[in-house]
Amino acid sequence: MKTAAKVRWGILGCARIAERALIPAIRAARNGELVGIAARDPVRAREWAGRHGFKKAYRDYPALLADPEVEAVYNPLPNHLHAPWTTTAARAGKHVLCEKPLALNAAEVQAIAREAERAGVLVLEAFMYRFHPQFVKALEVIRSGRLGRVQVVRSSFTFAYLGDEGNFRWNRRFGGGSLYDVGCYPVSAARTVFEAEPISVFARAVRRLRRGVDLAAALLLEFPGDRFALCDSGFAGPFQSRLEAAGPEGRLVLNRAFSPKHYDVEVEVLEGDARSAFPIPATDHFRLMVEHFGEAVLKGRPLRYGLEEALGQARTLDAAFASMKTGLPAKVARASR
Repeated sequence: MKTAAKVRWGILGCARIAERALIPAIRAARNGELVGIAARDPVRAREWAGRHGFKKAYRDYPALLADPEVEAVYNPLPNHLHAPWTTTAARAGKHVLCEKPLALNAAEVQAIAREAERAGVLVLEAFMYRFHPQFVKALEVIRSGRLGRVQVVRSSFTFAYLGDEGNFRWNRRFGGGSLYDVGCYPVSAARTVFEAEPISVFARAVRRLRRGVDLAAALLLEFPGDRFALCDSGFAGPFQSRLEAAGPEGRLVLNRAFSPKHYDVEVEVLEGDARSAFPIPATDHFRLMVEHFGEAVLKGRPLRYGLEEALGQARTLDAAFASMKTGLPAKVARASR
């Protein structure tokens, strides 16, 4: 068990999400400290180090991972690089907070889990929405039985993203497409609400010409006990970031489920003609995720969402892509929770 007051962080790459969200979150966290950043371009790494207050800039990723001062790394690289660099970081003895999706398939997640166990390090898939007080409150309401037994989850995450042809989102080899980018959030939320893994997935996609990635995707997930989730994602529609859980006694709605950002939000509960709401003030859920991860590293506490949970997520997405390919429902490989 560590006794240091703060986790010493390194960042792999100069990603937009790192600059906008995770670097400020680590700086604001009560138990985080920025140490260094590495990039493919050492000049850019040095420029970011000066701009954001890092102590060090490295010539490349291996140099960062070889630094004993770095205890944990954040991996916001393009999707196809999540698994190889997370595995490499774990092998180097670093704890890893990795952007979603943790990997492009379940086999890659299992490889990460083996390396993490062997090295005795923690790995967390960075679904930051799960740490926001609105989602914590939503689960509290659902678990209380106030809605009755939740039977249906409906969830959407869509936005308009039609430019920048060079972005990895449009490249199939790089793990592009809407399901990996934003559709994974509704899938994660449905699994969390139901506290179960789906039995099967029926998925359809609108393909982008010339690129082969899903411009939009719609999924029907069947869960044990005759429960279902309807999830959709896309790059060509209006902004949506919504979650609804419905049971015989009522419905719960989050209108900014995955992107509360700097907004005041609320957990809305509808019971017949009655409406009640739990207001949640603006909160930096990235900081809360970083602090949770830091507590686990520093005090030897278990992560709220571990690698077995990430494996269930990957198996569900594997089934979704298999269904898109065949046009038929696909069974989800068994995974215990």
